Amino acid sequence: MFEIRYKSHHDVKNIITKLIPNKMVTPFSFNRVMKQKPKDSTADIYVHTPYCDTICSFCNMNRKKVDNNLDSYVQYLCKEFEKYKNRKYVQEKTIDTIFFGGGTPTIYSASQLETILSSLKNNFNISKNCEFTFESTLHNLTPEKLCIMEKYGVNRISIGVQTFSDRGRKLLNRTFDQKEVINRLKDIKKSYSGLICIDIIYNYLDETIEEVTKDAEIAIELGIDSISFYSLMIHKGSKISKDLENNKLSFDYHIRRDKELHNKFLEVTLNNGFSLLELTKITNGKDTYGYIQNINSCKDLIAIGVGAGGRVDNIEYYNMNKLISFYSQDSDFSYKAKKLSGLLQYPKVNLTEIRELTGDDIYPSILGILQECEREDFLEFFENSFKYTVDGIFWGNTIAAAIITKMIEEYKGEN
Repeated sequence: MFEIRYKSHHDVKNIITKLIPNKMVTPFSFNRVMKQKPKDSTADIYVHTPYCDTICSFCNMNRKKVDNNLDSYVQYLCKEFEKYKNRKYVQEKTIDTIFFGGGTPTIYSASQLETILSSLKNNFNISKNCEFTFESTLHNLTPEKLCIMEKYGVNRISIGVQTFSDRGRKLLNRTFDQKEVINRLKDIKKSYSGLICIDIIYNYLDETIEEVTKDAEIAIELGIDSISFYSLMIHKGSKISKDLENNKLSFDYHIRRDKELHNKFLEVTLNNGFSLLELTKITNGKDTYGYIQNINSCKDLIAIGVGAGGRVDNIEYYNMNKLISFYSQDSDFSYKAKKLSGLLQYPKVNLTEIRELTGDDIYPSILGILQECEREDFLEFFENSFKYTVDGIFWGNTIAAAIITKMIEEYKGEN
């Protein structure tokens, strides 16, 4: 049914951006919203740190290798927190989730980290039950920093392990060998009361079934709370991409092999207490990942930092640098398309919600795609919902891409 596989929700959202570009608006439109009373009483915060001290070979994210003191960036973040504190739109919001991403948000010194977190706490109305996540590498996450983070309410850490395989870690330019990674995760688990989540990459160059099985088994043994798992995505500009172009590495991608590794990882984890949270995330039941649920629902996201992107009301924005941000406005249709792409990330999807987002005229075409997927054994229907099979999870973002593309084509045909 499909020849090309879309591997992440970002791929699906890129289709929306390409086929229905947002209307560009001025900072005036954004500032006007900031002066208004919000329609919803809650929001989320994303803080971006565009710095790393080591660069992963697969990464092309908005980051650069740090080469100077970060004091100026720390002060910039604190001023941004203060700026938002004075906005009526934000003053009337309770913050439900906070996510520090990057880059490496734990690259700061302990004192810098305390300055940032203290300022954040003093400038926003943070919910007592706020889900507060920090991304980190293992070598940046010292006991002192972890203690400071927990002091200010960080109750969820996401660590970029990628693989426990020594061969794989060398290929992906990860710090430490398997033994040290395991020992450090054990130490964190002993001293930290929050959730411990990790990222795993499968189908990196020449990965074996034994390696992906071992990654799953070690994560289970360590008591990891949730795992984001992705097939290796080779982005232009990454070290792996350059090495492939220069014939320093070779990689023949085969969908069949991709699926074998994906399904083996799921088989081992789902048979050992994990369940699917969304297409690329499994949980032991403790982690609900409220942040991504809110993102999928297109809730307000206050984006702070160079390289951060967010939305308020129907305006999306991206901070290009400390001085320049770009703003765009969703139409009612593009907003619904984005909400549908988010809805399709979950293992079980309500058909009534799909109909509400597509409309009665477009819904039959969407149902036709789903029925074809059922014939391919990618999903099964229930009374008013469908659920992805294991193969359907593998193809999930491709299915979502097909549905979103059809929705947009039908809409354009009608208009």
